[in-house]
Amino acid sequence: MVSERNRRKVKYLIAGLLLIHAYNSQRNRTKLHRVALVAPHESPWNRLYLYGDASSFLTMTGLSREAFTLLHDVLFANEQPQRLGRPQMMTSTAQLGLYLFFIGSTMGIKHLCLIFGITPTVCSKVINKMLKLVVQKLRRHPLARVQFPTPDKMAEFAQMIHSREPEVDDVIGFLDGLALTTECCPEIVVQNSMYSGYHSDTMVNNVFAYGPDGKVFLCAVNFPGSWADGSITANILPYIRSNIHQYKICVDQGFPRSGDAREILVGPISRAQAGRLAPNLRPYLLRLSNVYTSLRQASEWGMRALQGTFPRCKKRLPGNPEKRKLVIQSIVLIHNFRTEIVGLNQIKTVFDPQYEMYISLRGYDRIRRYYFNEDDFDD
Repeated sequence: MVSERNRRKVKYLIAGLLLIHAYNSQRNRTKLHRVALVAPHESPWNRLYLYGDASSFLTMTGLSREAFTLLHDVLFANEQPQRLGRPQMMTSTAQLGLYLFFIGSTMGIKHLCLIFGITPTVCSKVINKMLKLVVQKLRRHPLARVQFPTPDKMAEFAQMIHSREPEVDDVIGFLDGLALTTECCPEIVVQNSMYSGYHSDTMVNNVFAYGPDGKVFLCAVNFPGSWADGSITANILPYIRSNIHQYKICVDQGFPRSGDAREILVGPISRAQAGRLAPNLRPYLLRLSNVYTSLRQASEWGMRALQGTFPRCKKRLPGNPEKRKLVIQSIVLIHNFRTEIVGLNQIKTVFDPQYEMYISLRGYDRIRRYYFNEDDFDD
């Protein structure tokens, strides 16, 4: 009888200890609940969409109302109406607005929920849906797709650049790399490949080529942060060589310009290389190097257009490689779409043949200190 009572006490004690352990193991999570949110039809987004002026709408979404309507029609043209189940809380225009707010800001999910009047679960699902939809619908759309220019288009690009820089007549674009921070990965091997010693952080490296029309016509995205720009370019160089014909792309000194890249990638020379030039060739080559230095500004303008218009690039990208790739690809496609429809792109403005009719850049050069002069070198 006593032993049975003791065994029962031991069981109660063990059960109590297990309950205490289970309670202590639970995380004290806080969530944003429906009661704290306004209804979607009363949300700040709905007021902006229905009553916002053109300037406010462009400032918040990055698109004009005409561009927003056109993009909405492209994305939701063949969407089937929902027949069964509860109706969706968000309209298709609100879903597109949420996506544009997501890539156009560094806000977290909870802040987006307050603007659109939705719960975090709905917000995450809609964002994931829109990322896939944008890439699926725009990757082949003529206004947004990333496509290497045809021979006729390359001739047009070369003429646009030649009208701005008469020294060159065969450059069609500007290539540069962009490293973006990303979340850490639990797998050691993958984490090591993503770590960039130069930035001392977990990164993904990307390479973008811009045409004088401001749009991206070639890109290689979502490469590990340990890969340098030259290593990524080596993977796409055969594709460039097979399509570029007699034309060239302007790069900086971080890209290869010899070997397989010779006569394809061109750019400014270093001071050490300039000092070793033959005296009879130096004036021409220095002048050409200064032209490439000036053209290199265009790739910086392009990177600014991506990061300035879409600040999501400045926030840590998702650790999931597939979602991270979708985020980068969708931003590039929306950038091309926005450049084509809205404009507001410095590359497109500077290389527009009509621009010189109104504004002259002669004598105005902020990077003059980076140019080489023949007097800087003693034979």
